[in-house]
Amino acid sequence: MEILDQLAIALGFATLAGLNLYLTVFITGIAINAGWITLSSQYEQLEVLGSEYVIIAAGIFAAAEFFADKIPWVDSAWDSIHTIIRPIGGGLLAMKTLGTADPGFDVIVGMLAGGATFVTHGLKAGTRLVVNASPEPFSNMAVSTVENVMVVGGLGLMSWSPKIAGLFFLGTLCLSLWLAPKMWRRSRGFLSLLVRKLGSPFAREEEPRLYNSLGADAAQALTATLGSRPDVLWTAQCLTGRVKGFGGLKTWQKVQIVALGGDTPGVHVVWRNWGTKHLALDLRSMEIGQEPRFLSEDVVIFDLSGSRRLVLRFPATQRRLAERVAEGLMQGRRARPILRTAQPVSEDPSEITVGT
Repeated sequence: MEILDQLAIALGFATLAGLNLYLTVFITGIAINAGWITLSSQYEQLEVLGSEYVIIAAGIFAAAEFFADKIPWVDSAWDSIHTIIRPIGGGLLAMKTLGTADPGFDVIVGMLAGGATFVTHGLKAGTRLVVNASPEPFSNMAVSTVENVMVVGGLGLMSWSPKIAGLFFLGTLCLSLWLAPKMWRRSRGFLSLLVRKLGSPFAREEEPRLYNSLGADAAQALTATLGSRPDVLWTAQCLTGRVKGFGGLKTWQKVQIVALGGDTPGVHVVWRNWGTKHLALDLRSMEIGQEPRFLSEDVVIFDLSGSRRLVLRFPATQRRLAERVAEGLMQGRRARPILRTAQPVSEDPSEITVGT
């Protein structure tokens, strides 16, 4: 059963290193140096953490991270720097915990533990990006405090019962893996809007441009459903905001709005998620609105009952494009031509500039 305890502690070190590597090393080193815990023979390689030099170095970096984690955007910059450092540190801690003399096994343990650290680090970094979207700094302090408490509590749980700690950390990793795609979509979308916003003072507002061409995968998916080649009037790319009552669509999903004419008129949303998917929007009972935000210009599709809501987010520099899309959706809802373009639509892929 000792091997199970070692594996649980190795997993614990790897998981906690993704939250705060330096605090994990600092507290463990203090506990070993002060004699608060007595290392059995299988953990003798962890004695190096009790070295005064290791404790001093870990304490300096832990203090720096303590303050960096409390400052909006500085915490995200700090996390970016540690995208490589934390997984390496988590892998080394796990190898020291298991104390194997087999180099090949050390490599396997290092990779697995480094992967576990990276997953936890990704959840931490993604959470910080979400928190940084709030205008006040107190949420950063609260999240940082919770992370520090989790590190201290996790180390205490490892000392009290390694097996229970191992189950807890295993559940934490599973939760992190489940949340990872959601955090990745949100982080990627948020950063793209932020970059466009930061560049807006130095650039003119973008001209509203729509397109009349689809990628091969999107065209094939629509053709399979409609039974004929889609007659594309216009398309526009954006991100989704809040989604309620539109099955399959997720928040912060990169999508393409496609307006069709000919024998199969309508508006579709096309996106990629383990293949190309699309959803037909029935706009007859829906309301169309437009809401300016700090980072985005939102087109909102909703019904008055509140059971369905879809937010389409365009960068703040594309306000006029959002207006054109909202106009097109409203015309589509009234079963009239969806949008007048400044030039005829040809079958060849080409760019269409919407007239003012």
